[in-house]
Amino acid sequence: MSFTPTTMAAARVVSIVLHPFIVLATLALLAAWRLDPASLPRTALGIGVAIAIVSVFIWQRRRGGHWETVDASRRQERPLLYALALLVAAVYWLWMGGRASATSSGVLAAVAMLCVAGIANRWIKLSLHMASLAFAGVAAWALWPAAASVALAALPLLGWARLRMARHTLPEVLGGAGLGLLVGIASTAA
Repeated sequence: MSFTPTTMAAARVVSIVLHPFIVLATLALLAAWRLDPASLPRTALGIGVAIAIVSVFIWQRRRGGHWETVDASRRQERPLLYALALLVAAVYWLWMGGRASATSSGVLAAVAMLCVAGIANRWIKLSLHMASLAFAGVAAWALWPAAASVALAALPLLGWARLRMARHTLPEVLGGAGLGLLVGIASTAA
């Protein structure tokens, strides 16, 4: 199958629109809106600050030549990404009130997902794009089934994009999706 520059551009757009930061931020905003509307401004501020910090960090890593891509696509780039994501998630969780937050279990589930992916990184670079979207699709089901359906239906498109851009292999894409689905199911069953 021949790919054109247009398909590469489409894959890049899909990967940006369904980036883990965007997907998880959207899930957090949806959860705050549905579970505790009064926390929505605080949630939005926390997400904005988190994204700003991570964006500056990623920009610095790329500009300094330490990362090949903005999404830390090489396995050896991932440990620092996982450490930063866990630190940001922990600060966000505390900012939102820890266990008292309506979104606490979702943040902790995302942290567990990152921990598993970080441990697995020794053997396989699971797709965090796929894991985040699959997790969000399952977690959003109780909040807004239509949004959850859209997220789950977008998984094949995102998988195609990650493969087209050569950011992952098929086992990494499927493994990421599987991890997100399992963590999502486990977090909603609890």
